[in-house]
Amino acid sequence: MTSEFPHLFDTGRIGPLELRNRLVMAPMGTNYATASGEVTDRLLDYYAERAAGGTGLVTVGTAAVEYPRGRAIVNQLSIADDSHVPGLSKLARRIKQHGANAFVQLHHAGGGTTVKKTGGPRPVVSSRVENAYNARDPRVLETDAVESTVERFVDAAKRARKAGFDGVELHGSHGYLIQEFLSPRNNRRDDRYGGDLDARMRFPTEIVEGIRDAVGDDLALSFRLSADEFVDGGYGLEEATRMAEQLAAAGVDAFSVTVGAYGVPTRVLEPMSFEEAWRSQYAATIGETVDVPTITVGVIRQPETAETVLADGDADFVAVGRGHIADPHFARKAREGRVAEINRCIGCNIGCIGEGIFADRELGCTVNPTVGREREFATLEPAPERQRVLVVGAGPAGLQAAIRSADRGHDVTLYDAAEEVGGQLHLAAAPPGKGKNGWYLQYLEHQLERRPVDVRLGARVDRATVEAADPDAVVVATGASPRGISVPGADRSHVVQSWDVIDGSVSVDDESVVVVGGGDVGCDTAGFLADRGCEVTVIEQTDRIAPDKERISRIDVLQALESNDNVALVTGETVLSIEEESVTTVRPDGSEAAYEADRVVLAVGHEPNDGLADELEEYPAPVYVVGDARESRDVYRATLDGTEAGISIGDPYRTFSPQP
Repeated sequence: MTSEFPHLFDTGRIGPLELRNRLVMAPMGTNYATASGEVTDRLLDYYAERAAGGTGLVTVGTAAVEYPRGRAIVNQLSIADDSHVPGLSKLARRIKQHGANAFVQLHHAGGGTTVKKTGGPRPVVSSRVENAYNARDPRVLETDAVESTVERFVDAAKRARKAGFDGVELHGSHGYLIQEFLSPRNNRRDDRYGGDLDARMRFPTEIVEGIRDAVGDDLALSFRLSADEFVDGGYGLEEATRMAEQLAAAGVDAFSVTVGAYGVPTRVLEPMSFEEAWRSQYAATIGETVDVPTITVGVIRQPETAETVLADGDADFVAVGRGHIADPHFARKAREGRVAEINRCIGCNIGCIGEGIFADRELGCTVNPTVGREREFATLEPAPERQRVLVVGAGPAGLQAAIRSADRGHDVTLYDAAEEVGGQLHLAAAPPGKGKNGWYLQYLEHQLERRPVDVRLGARVDRATVEAADPDAVVVATGASPRGISVPGADRSHVVQSWDVIDGSVSVDDESVVVVGGGDVGCDTAGFLADRGCEVTVIEQTDRIAPDKERISRIDVLQALESNDNVALVTGETVLSIEEESVTTVRPDGSEAAYEADRVVLAVGHEPNDGLADELEEYPAPVYVVGDARESRDVYRATLDGTEAGISIGDPYRTFSPQP
């Protein structure tokens, strides 16, 4: 088969291995293991599906070499003792049966964890550092404990070989234990493991040399290296290249080049605004220094991007992490010329990070509700009885419901009052740095086109419409409407809703604007208006801007707004009244303030459009209310709602119930 991505689907070598292509699944934590670090069926299915999807190398993420002290997530995989080898053997075998090579990442959290994550044991660190970006009250490793930790890594590599893995990756980045030793900011030791660069290199070098002595050259060895810490007092690219030279001389076969450490989460788990492949320049520099392959990682979302990186010689391999969560068949679709079918990661960080790992829950995905449920969805059979399904609303919840119910064999009709499908996804993609939201809409549109769904746009639905259609089941996905505020002047003509500004219904350019509400939508609206030359003041009555935003995305948007000379952020003030050219607020101490405003834009949340749901309360067929029509939340939950309703219709073991 001739591919339009010849570099991506060329074979490549890492140490003793020849990989079938140059695409790597980057290592990521999942929380799919047990509380004691054992492999589960869910973990097996998750990795096997990605290997079956055609990637050349699957790297199993974050296997702790010390358990539970060394874990960074609550249900982290363990490789800390021989009892885990049988489960790891199953995992390696499941991956390799699909033609991919299998690595396991050897990890120790060091200070990059908490007592809650470890389950009680105090985290260990290379040194105590004032204002450290890591655990509270950690224990500093004594010299003999460092030596013992070296042996833990070596023993873990031996277990990986025994389990049948083709290679191991040492996690030497993102603020975890190995990087703590590398970092001049975090390593203040006065023994042989601290001091100048050569001394700080001793810990990882001894690990590499120990692994080579223990397993020889038949096990490939890669090293995940942060090429720049991006923190005050940390190391930069120049020192990182010297690290790479020494590690390659010690026996490293490849470098997975990343960046960042604790303290700069936006560089480690980039939010949506970051450009694709922005880190590849670091891999290119490291690659010029060493004679072993480099793997670049970071916001590589499309095969075209991966191909360009390889064709330009910036790296020898490309690693796709969150993109493999979103679409396990990224590689196969690209190789077969089905690029339009790839479900691209949008970088929202909600399902995987904010509602997943950071919340001590299992990995999820906003755009792929099947993640972690691979076997369940692969074995879904047609519903016992074909039913006529009416879906009202073509936002993400309604689209998912229509797609999933069609997949179960139902006869589906999809209505929306708008002239195009997508609902609020159109609004979500409009603000600066949010264009990737449009990728999800494109994917849903493509999936809809491939199914026999009768789509009727520009059509409003009421109970009479439903009764005339006489469906066997109804899905109400009518979304939400923006809220107003009850203050004097709120009905003035210059007071508009943020949704109307963002969708272009109201044109606002080069004006002084007060945005009432500093949540997720208010912040996006402020950025949108500032881009159009407006002087923007955001007024938030609580003491925090964007408290409802995913943590890393919140940091990103605050940095952007705070550095924008056209935006002022005001917290802790409540709007009292709106005048013709100003907004009056009250502060917590009772004093008042006034802000100039040619235009006032409301961004105070939204409320369910549940009118149709109310009309259908006693309808004789099942009525499923999903997404914002059920509860105003976000696209992640809308996707889950629509999916669960779609697979539940006509199923005796439904996962989502109709309204009573």
